[in-house]
Amino acid sequence: MNLWVRTILRQLTVLAVALFFFSCEDESSILGFKNPNKKFKVNYVDIPLASDVFLLDSLRTSNFNQPQGETNRLLVGEYTDDQFGTVRAAAFTQFFTANSAKTLLKETAAFDSVSIQLRFDLYTYGSLSTAPQTISIHEVEKELMIDSLGYYFNKSNTPYDPTPLGTKTFAYAPDHFRDYLTDNLDTTITVHMPLDHSFGQRIFDSALKYRNANTAADSTFVRIREFVKEFKGIAIVPDNADKIFGFNPSASATRITLHYHDAENDSLQLNLNFSGVVGYNAIDADYSGTALAGLTQFSKPIAPDNNLRHIQSGTGVLTRLDFSKFYEFADADSNATMIVNSAELHLGAPEPSSVYDPINAFSLRAIKNEGYLKRLPNKNLNPAQYLADSLSIGLYAGQLTLAGNTFSPAAHDGNVFLITKDGSNDYYNGFFTLFAQQLFKRDQNKERFRYFALYPETPQPGKAVNRIVFQEQNIMLRVFYTRPNDLTP
Repeated sequence: MNLWVRTILRQLTVLAVALFFFSCEDESSILGFKNPNKKFKVNYVDIPLASDVFLLDSLRTSNFNQPQGETNRLLVGEYTDDQFGTVRAAAFTQFFTANSAKTLLKETAAFDSVSIQLRFDLYTYGSLSTAPQTISIHEVEKELMIDSLGYYFNKSNTPYDPTPLGTKTFAYAPDHFRDYLTDNLDTTITVHMPLDHSFGQRIFDSALKYRNANTAADSTFVRIREFVKEFKGIAIVPDNADKIFGFNPSASATRITLHYHDAENDSLQLNLNFSGVVGYNAIDADYSGTALAGLTQFSKPIAPDNNLRHIQSGTGVLTRLDFSKFYEFADADSNATMIVNSAELHLGAPEPSSVYDPINAFSLRAIKNEGYLKRLPNKNLNPAQYLADSLSIGLYAGQLTLAGNTFSPAAHDGNVFLITKDGSNDYYNGFFTLFAQQLFKRDQNKERFRYFALYPETPQPGKAVNRIVFQEQNIMLRVFYTRPNDLTP
């Protein structure tokens, strides 16, 4: 099909919202050759998908007990966006004795000071300016523990002492960070600040007890289960910011350092690190004064009055797609013998932004009720529902899979179906033909999900705050199909 025809059809798609959908005959096959078999009629239809926006009730942001290969990142900062309001991130994490600090101190060891060093992982989001940023370190007042769900979430809240252990103001250029990432440079950039003396003295006293340990309690310094009861963790909080930074908790350069001396040596160190311990990002947003101001309740969809559809990593803002029109088309009596040849989910081009990096890839997550993701229940807590849901997945012949324990369409290779930017084009799309064929089947035993959420996949949603905005009228499902012709003379 030539470019002129494609352009005309795109324009007609706008009218299709009012006309339900637009269908036409395609005289060429998917490969671009005319169909020589007149027994079959090849068509395609653009089905506009109704959509709205909702706020996910919880988004996992923990740096512990996570899938292999997921990014470890502490997000700290704040920025204001005309589409998404003011977004704020604070990091909460345990710390523990590094292996190098488990040697016994000499009897003459004496504490001098304590400091913290945080290594940037070069992720930034928000203003591109080099304006000063101020962060502070606070001691948390409640032990960080993995809850019954096994995770912490963006809305988790851990109380901390309002008096800071230390405060630091710094300034770095986000463009430099991006250049380092683009050039794949192994660059170590840190922010360093001294901490409250008494905080360091308490930790050092624990190390002194370990030197002369006679009981398990004296060994708290090297026993993590006991250590985190006494030293519950820290909160890294933004005080003045126009952007969000990422810190790498797994890096050796991210550490708390106890500075001390003994009778023989000066400038000695004991290091405590943030690797392999419980930590998470608390991410919140104030939507006041934006089109998302109506997002006041979890899982209650709204239709922004600017006809835009929003998705943001980190805050749980998702766009919900309604597949009702597709099912109306599939169930029409005239389509009883129809075969789906190809199905493309098209989102169109996002609203342009020179400041905010977009989300690079989305999956579809099935929704139950209004705005709750369909999840596979715990096998031990609800075995009957677990069995029923497992059987329902089987009815999709491998085209419905699990992603983060939620129901997601599969791609042709069996992996999670993704919607990405189409090469050098500006628009986002993805083909999920095999799954669409399963949806199309009129199987009374198969649950047909009416709603699906556009769920951010890259970058990882709990470790980033990237956002994207689409025009409502551009979201559609294009279906190529074959219908037998009646050649009765």
